[in-house]
Amino acid sequence: MNRLLRACRWSGVVFLLLLTLSHNRTLAQSTAGYGDWQLHLPNNRTLALAEAGNRIYVATEDAFFFYDKELNTTQLLSSRDGLNDVGVSSVGYDPTTKRVLVAYRNGNLDVLTNDGSIVNIGDIARKPLTGSKNINHISFSKGRAYLSCSFGLVIVDMARQEIRDTYTSIGPAGANVEVYATTVLDNTLFAATSAGLMRGLLTDNLLDYRRWTIDLPGINSSYTPYHTLATQGKNVYAGRDGLAVLCYNCSSTRWQPLPDTYAGTYRQLSAATAGLFIIGDQKVLLRKTDGTTTQLLTTAQSPFPAAAIQSQEGPYYIADAQNGLIKTADGKQSENFVTNAPAYARSFSVLADARSNTVDIFGGGYFDRYGQQEFLGGFYEYKDGRWTNFTNENVPPTPGLPKFKDISRGVRTKDGTLYIATYGDGVLQWKGPSDYKQFTQGTPGVTLRSEYVDNPRYTRITDLAVDSKNNVWVVNRHTLRQRTSGLHKYTPADNTWQNMPYFTGFENLERIVIDNNDYVWVSLSRKDGTGLVAYDPANQTTRYFNSGNSQLPSDEVYDIAKDRKGDIWVATAKGIAVFPDPSSVFLPESNTFQQPIIRGGITDGFRALLNEVVKAVAVDGGNRKWFGTDRGLWLFSEEADESLLHFTTENSPLPSNNIVDVEVNDRTGEVFVVTDAGVVSYRGAASITEGKPDCAKVSPNPVRTDFTGQVGISGLANNGIVKITDVTGKLVYQTKANGGTVVWTLTDYNGRKVQSGVYLVLSSDADGKNGCVSKIAVVEK
Repeated sequence: MNRLLRACRWSGVVFLLLLTLSHNRTLAQSTAGYGDWQLHLPNNRTLALAEAGNRIYVATEDAFFFYDKELNTTQLLSSRDGLNDVGVSSVGYDPTTKRVLVAYRNGNLDVLTNDGSIVNIGDIARKPLTGSKNINHISFSKGRAYLSCSFGLVIVDMARQEIRDTYTSIGPAGANVEVYATTVLDNTLFAATSAGLMRGLLTDNLLDYRRWTIDLPGINSSYTPYHTLATQGKNVYAGRDGLAVLCYNCSSTRWQPLPDTYAGTYRQLSAATAGLFIIGDQKVLLRKTDGTTTQLLTTAQSPFPAAAIQSQEGPYYIADAQNGLIKTADGKQSENFVTNAPAYARSFSVLADARSNTVDIFGGGYFDRYGQQEFLGGFYEYKDGRWTNFTNENVPPTPGLPKFKDISRGVRTKDGTLYIATYGDGVLQWKGPSDYKQFTQGTPGVTLRSEYVDNPRYTRITDLAVDSKNNVWVVNRHTLRQRTSGLHKYTPADNTWQNMPYFTGFENLERIVIDNNDYVWVSLSRKDGTGLVAYDPANQTTRYFNSGNSQLPSDEVYDIAKDRKGDIWVATAKGIAVFPDPSSVFLPESNTFQQPIIRGGITDGFRALLNEVVKAVAVDGGNRKWFGTDRGLWLFSEEADESLLHFTTENSPLPSNNIVDVEVNDRTGEVFVVTDAGVVSYRGAASITEGKPDCAKVSPNPVRTDFTGQVGISGLANNGIVKITDVTGKLVYQTKANGGTVVWTLTDYNGRKVQSGVYLVLSSDADGKNGCVSKIAVVEK
């Protein structure tokens, strides 16, 4: 049994600014402490709501959070808080047992009890079923939860926290049905299903399809207009797409249509003290107890409502798929509760730039085998603790952000200019929404080529890099342009383009990195699995590498990176490899790729990450290696001969184990992790100090003796010796900085917790110069 943490070390708590209709504002999330996580997940695409005492629990497309009505704050929830899965599809509150039921898209269930514990019910998730296990809706009656599922109906005993029954073959002649919604009136269970509106007595054996009555059948086997149900008083209401709401028991006619309740598509019906909420067709209707119907909120306030509830205190809460959680007392004035985050959880790659202290997330890209996605999601920029979204919704086109499709990657030149690769619309030179240039096929002087001769919107750029002379290297993939080089160089100083000579495979390249000798390392398409090539622009020579002529573990290359010694690291479909001293790559009898060998432990002598699908590699300030795989995030030592950390959804707030990309902000040490379910960051213990050390920044400081986290000391001389002493000069702890940062767990050499007092941090570089002295105050709890 897990405990839902009352106070989280990771930065999940976000204080809110109340958003008015005339001025939408959000509050930035704070930076996480050392060794802690920060979720960067949008919470605006809300799906379902549940009120539990002082909290409103909210399921969104990308995250799960609660709104605290007293504190006026939201808090994102994850596995760090005891949740057992990701991807919440629905949520509900049982007033009988006072428990919250959280349903995930894979059928997994969590029960949040009123004492703060979380109990997992994994029966559905584990059950071997073909097709979806999605839970469409949750209703409650007398301590039982009725789960409307893609495969039927599941009943959960909320007191025992276990599944009681499962009804699947309850359709005509025992056919399987999908259940969209349920509700209970007295002793009758109503279900909106793919077979139509059905009902059965709870005292009957509802496992027997003959015990069910179909009141209103669906139109045909593939479509039914009935997807929503609710009970209010002595009546049951059903939404009927394209027509008015139907009422059961409102007249002598079993199902009577109600006036002024039309909706083309119904999203939800829910009962409230004030009346019946009717959600659909971009409107929130409230049918009051006197029979009149009024519209709450305008379309501008709530353009895509999905659910609504009335709180115990009276105000209404609406889940909107665009504007997030909305609160209104009268249906006129409203407040929105959204976090400052990337516009979409969907992300393709990340760029971290220490010079500008900026992180950019690119939302587009292409499919694994290079198919066009046609995604117009833009990109998202993180600076000074705030996200700015450059999307067509946030920045109107012309002037503003052009409707660039499939934005894939980016790179910054020394002056901070951002160059953006798109998989279809060429290269974007970006200095701001009103200061940009597009380079594509047909742009005068530009050598880029489209996949198709007559359509410049297929000028596909997969990657960019900058050399020591501030030239921008561009990879332009065009497989139909046989024997035409896809490697280009752009010189910003004189605004000129140059197409490199053609070598085998140069029309089918993907990733690129420039080494310290200005040699260009590019991977060839994974679709054909031919490895990578090193190219010397000065002498126009090449050297090809694959699994047959080197220790490259696979010919399918996902990522390439240069470390702080200049070595080239490669992430492949079957592990990792390194090319030491690239300056020798074109010399006779030179080095070749090698696979790191683990030293020590139970994996001593094994190759690091052998046969793992490694999609990303990043280097931190201590020259340690971060690897993103489809089994989570790994941190290895400088030579990758020792595994230091392995994060998964089970031991961290990662929203998914499928890591897409990783980058380290060398200024702060933050590790930004792109997963297929959204972006998170981890406050690492390595950074780079630019210029003269500033005598160390200590955080947190002061710190209590019972603190269980890490005290971070940054701004040190890079890779210098760090000594921690008490005020008498007695040495307590000594280590070497990871770049410009070191962390201390308030323990001495023997792992014993230190006593309260003032401790001195003494640091210098390897030559004993650039010394710094800082203080850490450790106080009694």
